[in-house]
Parts: sequence; C-alpha cells; structure tokens
Amino acid sequence: MNPTSDQIRRYFEARLDGQRFRGTGEIKVKCPFHQDRTPSLSINLEKGVWNCHAGCGGGGLLDFEMKFSSCDLETAKANVAELTGNRQASFFGQKPEVTYQYHDANGRLVFEKLRYPGKPFVQRKPSGKNGWEYKLGDCEKPLYRLPEVLVANEIIVCEGEKDANNVSALNLGHRDAGVFVAAMTNFDGAGKWREEYAPYFLGKKVVIFPDNDEPGRKHAEQVARSIFPYAAGVKLVALPGLPEKGDVSDFLKDHSAADVIAEIKRAPQWHPAKEAEDPFFVGALTFANSVPDEIDWAVKGIIPRGWNGFIVADPKSLKSFSAIDLLICLSLGIPWLEFEVPRRMRTALLAREDYWGLTSWRIKHFLRGKLEEVGADVVEALDDWMYVNTRAQVASWALDNDADLQRLITELKQRRCEFLVLDVFRRLHFKDKNDNREMQGILDRVARIQAEVGCAIGVVHHTNKGDGPLFLRTRGASAIHGFMEWGIGLSTVNPEASPRERVRRMEFLTKAGCEPDPIYVKSEGGEDKGWIRLVGTEYETPATARRREGSAAEKLMKQ
Repeated sequence: MNPTSDQIRRYFEARLDGQRFRGTGEIKVKCPFHQDRTPSLSINLEKGVWNCHAGCGGGGLLDFEMKFSSCDLETAKANVAELTGNRQASFFGQKPEVTYQYHDANGRLVFEKLRYPGKPFVQRKPSGKNGWEYKLGDCEKPLYRLPEVLVANEIIVCEGEKDANNVSALNLGHRDAGVFVAAMTNFDGAGKWREEYAPYFLGKKVVIFPDNDEPGRKHAEQVARSIFPYAAGVKLVALPGLPEKGDVSDFLKDHSAADVIAEIKRAPQWHPAKEAEDPFFVGALTFANSVPDEIDWAVKGIIPRGWNGFIVADPKSLKSFSAIDLLICLSLGIPWLEFEVPRRMRTALLAREDYWGLTSWRIKHFLRGKLEEVGADVVEALDDWMYVNTRAQVASWALDNDADLQRLITELKQRRCEFLVLDVFRRLHFKDKNDNREMQGILDRVARIQAEVGCAIGVVHHTNKGDGPLFLRTRGASAIHGFMEWGIGLSTVNPEASPRERVRRMEFLTKAGCEPDPIYVKSEGGEDKGWIRLVGTEYETPATARRREGSAAEKLMKQ
C-alpha cells in the first residue's frame, strides 16, 4: 500500500524537524545532506519523491531514508513504517523479537537496537520529546552493558549483544567471594572497536571469546592489543567444536557454565607478539598504507584528532570565547559554527588568564545559548564530558613544573580526555617567549601531554601588533609557529563599532590539507539576555563595498 500524502508529510516533517512545511504539492526546504543556506531540496508531498538541486541525489521515501540513516533497505522500510504509521508497511505492527539497550556510564539510555523477525535491525534513540528518533547519527556509542562493566572486576568480551546476554545469564560471578563478572560487546561487533573503550578495563581480568571466522579472530586480537596496557590479565579463549562462523552462543547450546569456566582456566594468558626491530627504510606503499585513507577529524576540515595547534588572536577578538564554545560543542557532539563535529568527545579546559568567576560565567551563558539546540538533559550530563581547572581549583600551575605537568597528564588519562585547551600560553610557563631554545623546551612538554594522553591540544595565544599574516604574527619565538599542526586565528574587522556589533574574521591553518575559507563571526546575547552564542555572519569589507558601489555607479552612468 502506497503512503498517503498525510503520511508523506508526516515522514518528512519528522526527518526535517525544525523546518516549515508550507502548502501542499511540491515544496522546497533546506537539504540535510549538505550545508544548505538556500533551500535546494524539492519534495513532492503528493508523490513522496524528492530531489536535491545541489547534487545530493533524489528518489522516493526509501531512498531518502537509506541516505538519511545510512541504513539498508529493510531497515529503511521499518523506519518509514514507524514514522508514517503505515500499518501495511514492513515490520509495522510487529513486536521486535528482542531489544538491546545501550546505556552510558550514568545508566542513562543512549539508544536501542531492535531485532524484528527475519533478523532485520532497527536503531533508535530517545528524541527528548517522549518519542524516538530513528537515526543514531554521531551520538555516543557506549559499550553494551557498560554500567555492569564499571562495577565488575572480571569482564567477558563477546562479539554481539545476543552472546553477551547468553553469557551473562550463566551467572559466572561469585558475589560472596567478591567476584563480579560482566559480559559485554561493542556496538556493531567485529571491526568496530574504539580505543576510547580501553580505559574501562583498567585493573580488570578479561576473557575474550572470538567468533570462529577470520573477522572474529582479527577483532579479538584488536581488542586484546587495545586493553592489554590497562587490564590485569587477558585471555583469548577459542572455544572447541564451533562450526564455521560459530560463536559462544553456539557453544552454549550443548555446554554448561562449568564447561565455559573449564575452557577459561585452560587458556593461557595472552601477550602481544614482540614486534621486529623497525627497519631504517620501509617500502613506500607499506608506509602509505600504515594510516587510514581518511583523516579522523575532531572538527571536520580544521582539527584532526590527536593533533596540536594554537588558537591565536588579536586583543579583544574572542579567543577565549571561541575556545570555550569549541570545547562545549565537542563535548555535546554538535556542530561548531558551520563545521561538523563527527562525534562527541571528552574535553578539558585549563584556564590561567582570566578570573575564575569570568570563566564560569562564560560557560554558563554559552550552555544557556545551546539549550534550545540540544535540550536540558544533554546539558545536565556535561559534567561527564567537559572538565575545567582554574585558579579556583589549583592556585598555581606551570608547564615547566614537573609535578604540575605529571598531575595534569594523570588527570587527563583518568578522565579519558580527547581534547585539551590551555588558556593562555603566556600564563603557563616562566620562560622567555622570544628565546627559541626555551620555547622549544616548553613546546616539547606540551607535546609530551599529547604523546602520553593521546589527546589533541589547543593552546590559546596572543598575536603581535602589525599588518602581516595573522599566524606569522603569533607572539614569541618562531618555534611556536613551527609547532602548529592546526591553527585558528581571530581578528576584529571593525574595531570602531560598538562591542555588540563587532565582527571577527576567523581564519584557519592545517597541515592536513586545504584550509577552509575564512569566515566571519559575531557574539550574540549577553548578560542582559542570560545567554551567549557565537554565530556566523555576512561581512563586506570597506574595500569590497567601495568596489561594489563604484561598479554600481559606473553601470548607472552607462545607462
């Protein structure tokens, strides 16, 4: 049965939440598949067909859903059926055979996987409006059964949720003896392990049950290598008698909990293979293939994950504002200005320039500015995603103090931080900023943080006065400019304007490829409104305005 026009409208209104649907027949809205400032997506609400005039594609409801949710055809059918209320559509009206719930470290439901008859899966997350959103997007992907992992002292790693549930049902722990066992898996199984999961295994004994196929064995090895530096011990247990592609659930069809325990005891401790000594030269193709094809971005096009950079600015050009806004967007997993944040990450701010109360005021007002976008429940969970240290927490701190540096590294590791902002550079050390040798020593200590923690680092810094290129005016020794793997530069283009009307030019530097074009931003809100936002804005330089006015006058004279 084809969907009605009401069902078609209901579907697109759900998928394009926040956009206005005026009229019937064919309408135009902003396309969700690219940065669309002028509506370029045509939708026929009678026929259920769509087309992006910017080149993103076109088709029917199922084509849109597969592209929007990055899912297969069967999942798209289920999602469309759910959103339209079309009871004739695939799966609608059927109850899922099983629901797998993923919770974060605080026990909050993040998303669900529903399996329907025939084994198709549908994924959904709470919409925050007493409903569901059938697209996970870049939401957090915690470990399955994470709250149990946190309190257990022995962990069993499986390749799927069904296996984890079956092993959990064996009740292998002995609470009277203080042995708490948790069975878990990672989202999407083999090949989808993330390094950020590894710290959860600190001090725990770990058993890994590989699936009996090549992807399963490779996945088990990847997990073992990842958690080995943290765990109290690791065992890879290849269960005997499994069929090809078999798993622990197949083993449990005719084996007991006692058999599982016996296999675990029989298995030796796993240790990583000793790597051969690195050769002086390696083949060019081998070297080129040693990293993924695509850059792992913290902020798409600007900041790669794990790279070091500087946020440099002329006086009063919103450098600390921009740094705080960037950290909050990374911590909430939402776009920063017009740039995509592929996934949420834990961040930290070490602020040493401003009075701590001012830093607190800025964070509070920026969060209020984002309430409408993300919802109060997401903001309330920020304590687990963004950490702050000011002079209110530690009166003095310096990069050139060994004890201070080691404590920072330890705290960042414990909190699994992936992005750190140091604000501001001149307040973080006691060396001569114009001495290349001394500056290189300080920058080496910044690089040590990155090397030991694995986080990206943004150092907030001032520029010198002058009219040269912004990044070349970075204050201090030339070692600082050479250190930048990425940079964000800010300058005020109309300093004569009132504070509320001032516009800042934001430009970029990156060693990862072509830098984005500069953009213009301004601050909205303020103390009187109770919130702050940084927003992109249009700006025409005086020189451009004069050229435009001259061209207009010349054209008028010719007429």
